[in-house]
Amino acid sequence: MSSLRGRLAVFVLVVALSVSAVAGAGMITNQGSTERPTVEQNHLQPGATDVPELERSGEISFDDDGTDKTVVIDVAHANDVSRSDLQPVVSALTAEGHTVEYHAQGQSGLGQDPDVALAETLQDADALIVVEPGTRYTSAEADVVSEFEGAGGRVMVAAGPETGGTATALLGSLTGTAAAGSGEVESVSSPLGIAYDTGYLYDMENYETNYRTITATPAVNSTLTEGVDEVVFDAPTPVVSEETTLLTTTATTEHSENRVADEYGVVARSGNTVAVGDTGFMTTATHNVADNEVLIGNVLEFLVTGDKASGTPSVPGEEPQPGAGAGAGAGAGAGAGAGTGTGGAGTGAAGN
Repeated sequence: MSSLRGRLAVFVLVVALSVSAVAGAGMITNQGSTERPTVEQNHLQPGATDVPELERSGEISFDDDGTDKTVVIDVAHANDVSRSDLQPVVSALTAEGHTVEYHAQGQSGLGQDPDVALAETLQDADALIVVEPGTRYTSAEADVVSEFEGAGGRVMVAAGPETGGTATALLGSLTGTAAAGSGEVESVSSPLGIAYDTGYLYDMENYETNYRTITATPAVNSTLTEGVDEVVFDAPTPVVSEETTLLTTTATTEHSENRVADEYGVVARSGNTVAVGDTGFMTTATHNVADNEVLIGNVLEFLVTGDKASGTPSVPGEEPQPGAGAGAGAGAGAGAGAGTGTGGAGTGAAGN
């Protein structure tokens, strides 16, 4: 029994000494420790990074021929743009007395074919704006737009980078670049002589707020580039036309898919169609940076100064309206011009 008590006493003594040693070491360490150095990381502090702000000034203005025109904005193809985004464009048009209408899916009646609904809308229109379609135009719808454009109707197409494959889609999600599906915009632009590339453009040497906010300058003298020195786009996609490239990027601009530096076309014209490889340039947030408002004004003037033949486009399944024959003929001629780059109607329109 005494032996057991002795071993217990020894155990208690060892535990007590161990606790005292640890506590003492902690006190010594705490008293004798060197203060942890602080590292200056001002660049990580909120507001410490000097991000240049784009200068904003100017208003959208344009001249017209004195005739009130009707401009249709297509929203029937899951278009990735809100009406508030396009408010600067709508306000500028209505301020000059023009009418702006929206073509929505199913607005003309349940069960109506999309091409019939589109044709009925465009018969009373003078210009069409297509922004970032999320679904493809059917071949019949594309034919309606081609006939409209060939008969003198003016068209503007604006769309950003499209998905060229899994890698591009992943890159777009990581960088925040908007990416549509494959071929949506081409389904309506290709018959008009306009091709949209895949991927987006960036510039690591010459940029505005970041490497994706890049500039473009006029490539030719044109009424569409008049007064424009520099336009700012956000990661635009290249646009190719069979006729005229209007604005190009700087030579240090690179393509997201192949990293090739070049002067890429981002605004182009083919016949009665103008195409832009970006949608943000005309939105509320950026319509008045650099000379964006000047370019927008030029495009709007282009849209409302056309001379579309009456009764066009023809409504599929209906008898052509009086005077529509001339429009159909013009449409065929312009369509051939856009397809080959040699059509008389297409060449003539490019001079306006």
